[in-house]
Amino acid sequence: MAHLDIHAKAEIGKSLAGFTLGDKLESFLPYVDQSVDGNKVPWTVYLALDNTGVLLFEIPNNNGYIIYFLEPKLELGFTEKGTLCDISAGAGYKGDIFEGNIKIGSRIGDIDHALVLDDAEDIHYLADNEGQIIEGIYFVAGGLELEENPDAIIEEVRVYNYNLI
Repeated sequence: MAHLDIHAKAEIGKSLAGFTLGDKLESFLPYVDQSVDGNKVPWTVYLALDNTGVLLFEIPNNNGYIIYFLEPKLELGFTEKGTLCDISAGAGYKGDIFEGNIKIGSRIGDIDHALVLDDAEDIHYLADNEGQIIEGIYFVAGGLELEENPDAIIEEVRVYNYNLI
């Protein structure tokens, strides 16, 4: 069984909250207390909002699975073959999400690294010296350019590796 650790440090493109990208869906099933078949019940934002524990949602047409944790706020994305490819964490996750003791609730301006805003998705990526996105992690914090709002609070972090798809 996969082991939830709300204090585990995020590793870019590798792990978050004690879960490791590449893990199999089967190892998470002991956590699940409710399941929804997306082929029978369409996804709505209320599935996650009304969740009272750990919910497994089967994405329609064999497009993968999502597990929603209520506390801490976690979302685990799996491929159609059941491989964990992305992990999002929000309120209740206590681990460092970046160097320098950056956590959920920290200011986006406290990240001591270049960031680039994807304003279509309102997310901040780490950037390399040429301003190109560094794949494997992004932050949700206000949706404005860093210079416009360095005090925006980090509400969510996602660690991902879409090469696992």
